[in-house]
Amino acid sequence: MSTSENVLDVRDLSVSFNTARGSLRALRHIDLKVPQNKIVGIVGESGCGKSTLINSLLRLLAPNAVVDDNSEIIFEGEDVMEMGKSDLQGLRGQRISMIFQDPMTALNPVISIGAQMSDILYRQKLTKAQKRERAAAMLAQVGIPDSVRRLDDYPHQFSGGMRQRICIAMALMMNPSLLIADEPTTALDVTLEAQIIHLMKELREDFECSMLFVSHNLGLIAELCDEVIVMYAGEVVEQGNVHDLFHRAQHPYTQMLLECDPARISETRKDLPTISGSVPDLVDLPQGCIFSPRCPKRYEPCNESPPGTFEVGGQHSARCFKVRDA
Repeated sequence: MSTSENVLDVRDLSVSFNTARGSLRALRHIDLKVPQNKIVGIVGESGCGKSTLINSLLRLLAPNAVVDDNSEIIFEGEDVMEMGKSDLQGLRGQRISMIFQDPMTALNPVISIGAQMSDILYRQKLTKAQKRERAAAMLAQVGIPDSVRRLDDYPHQFSGGMRQRICIAMALMMNPSLLIADEPTTALDVTLEAQIIHLMKELREDFECSMLFVSHNLGLIAELCDEVIVMYAGEVVEQGNVHDLFHRAQHPYTQMLLECDPARISETRKDLPTISGSVPDLVDLPQGCIFSPRCPKRYEPCNESPPGTFEVGGQHSARCFKVRDA
């Protein structure tokens, strides 16, 4: 275990995909950190690169992906980009674990829950009875009643919320240092969503693991996370602690994203607020700022060259010329 204060440190990560139209630049110069025992949220529109980012962390990219040579993914002091096959197998599921988006499809429908959970412990020198005991204890910890008996049940015998609890239990079976949650409440209704978020808060304290929480739901990010990273079209446009970002957002995209949050609408209206325009073509990127074609606050430098990342204060930074010129 590294003595660094950060479990994960991503430096200058750039990923492109070879396509028939040319190189699609999905991620460009991503820098982010996940501190020890903190929850870092990643938020942005669909297509902003969230899924490509988390797949890059586990080296699970498609065969046509190309990772820039300068990219570094430092996890507990080791560069994931330099790991061999056996090291990666020891990393996935054991040191970095993942909760997938849809609990309805994440579990094998023809294998009992107990068998699926026991299979995760194949690296452990435990008897079959000990593995079942550990699985039952994990089910109980995530709030599934009568956990010993339910080990023999199949996924279709559980509700959607219960299945997501099982997925969380499976992700924590090996007590990982980093838990990646890929929009884990998307398939659930608001009541179950609140229960799952409350559960994840409790488990963070119990297991003392860091978490990377990916979502497009600003309310969940605000409630659960310590720090927030805002992505747009393959770039980190703003990041900071949750209070600063939600109360003093600096990048125009972040400001407009917050304005589109239905929870912030105080009066009855026919139409929901939207951000006009569309995400740029990642094969043919604009010359200047990636957001400038949609930005109502753009001015001369925005169309000429991409902005750097400028400090707002403390750990708060934004990729916008207006921050530089403030």
